[in-house]
Amino acid sequence: MKRVQAIPALLMTVCVTGALLFPAGARAQTDDTNVPGQKNANRDITIEGWIRRAKHYPGLAAAYFTVVNKGHEAHLISGVSSPDCAAIEAFHSEQEVTSHTANLFSHFTIPADMTMVFPEGGYHLICRNFPDTIKTGETVPLTFKFLGGTSTTVNFTLKD
Repeated sequence: MKRVQAIPALLMTVCVTGALLFPAGARAQTDDTNVPGQKNANRDITIEGWIRRAKHYPGLAAAYFTVVNKGHEAHLISGVSSPDCAAIEAFHSEQEVTSHTANLFSHFTIPADMTMVFPEGGYHLICRNFPDTIKTGETVPLTFKFLGGTSTTVNFTLKD
């Protein structure tokens, strides 16, 4: 009689049984659009900001902004994009920038009933491959995506 260890044998039985009872199409999947407390993020959060070209770095622009969460739930910014930027990353003027800093606004929490300011000299957004065709006074749309599937697009005015 062959001896098998109980735990590995039990795990194998559970895995095989689970695969037979729950085919691939029936398994639970993460649903970013159905997160408790997150469906009102685009109504709870207001954003105002402006953008300017980086003086010594052609093709880059810096965006400074204020985020206000008027809701009673914390909300998470899960991404920022713009048709006028090849990529948007976080940056801090006074600190070393790492990949964690650059990806800050892919998982950034805005606490309930909170105002957060991203000013010159602090954390802000960098727009890469910013086009020369946009003139001072024109606007650049930035779309802020939130956990839960909502988003809001804000027009940032280009300043000198």
